Amino acid sequence: MIIELSSDHLQKCVEIAFLRNNQPESNSAYCPKSKKSIYDDFSFIMDSSDSILLGFFDNDVVIGVLGCFVNLDNNWVDFSGPFFKNEWNQEDAKAMVAYAKSKLSKAVRFNFYFDTRNVNFHYLMESLSAERNDNEYILLLNKIDYKPQQVEHNIIAYNSDFADNVIKLKNDTWSDSYITDNGLLNSINKDRDIFCALDENGVFVGYGILKRYKDSNCITAEAFAVAEYARGKGYGWALLNTVVDCAFKKYNANIVDLVVDRLNTHASDLYYSCGFKLDIENASYCVK
Repeated sequence: MIIELSSDHLQKCVEIAFLRNNQPESNSAYCPKSKKSIYDDFSFIMDSSDSILLGFFDNDVVIGVLGCFVNLDNNWVDFSGPFFKNEWNQEDAKAMVAYAKSKLSKAVRFNFYFDTRNVNFHYLMESLSAERNDNEYILLLNKIDYKPQQVEHNIIAYNSDFADNVIKLKNDTWSDSYITDNGLLNSINKDRDIFCALDENGVFVGYGILKRYKDSNCITAEAFAVAEYARGKGYGWALLNTVVDCAFKKYNANIVDLVVDRLNTHASDLYYSCGFKLDIENASYCVK
């Protein structure tokens, strides 16, 4: 039996997700790894009128959980799980996904993101005829490994004069971004900082985004983009070092992480040259 869960089941669901998500072979990368963060995420989903937290029951005992976070700006759904208390059950997993899709009928896309070592999820994706995106590398830079660099280009903090430039470049270079235009602009100075690169004439040529999290010593270098005509001139390097420097010096982070497509070797070479190291390779799929 599959039902939407109430707060009475929250702690049990957190325990199931915590156990499974910290094992690479059952990991779902949309789910955090600490109990507190899982509890906060599941509470948020449960309190939302749009997102849902599903439980799979054996008699009266919850043995499976699936978190479904809905982004109302684009009607995309990110799946956290499914996780099972006992051994993986492919048919039960498919049933939970099907139930979620039936309940979230306005959704236009369902996203899965997981450690490549999670073989069961790969089989689930095949059974769902999911569309595979490029694998993504999670790279980490520890504060003790960071060597500050001299930034020669003009990099300044975002102001509203650059809103149209940022949005246009974002959509030109990152058309399937999970961050909507309004979502990005509304988050500035709340949990995101944006830096803008200007050329020698003061013309906008690129941006870098820093994403912060409450009660976390890890900050994400979330996105970078440079106008095509200005690439190869060091603007990306300048933006990267400005974002990283801000994370470590202004926000006192211990770690900066970022995501890069496996095939984007130009970007990954840049990140490695700054001291980032490979942590995890994740697979990305979606069902439309």
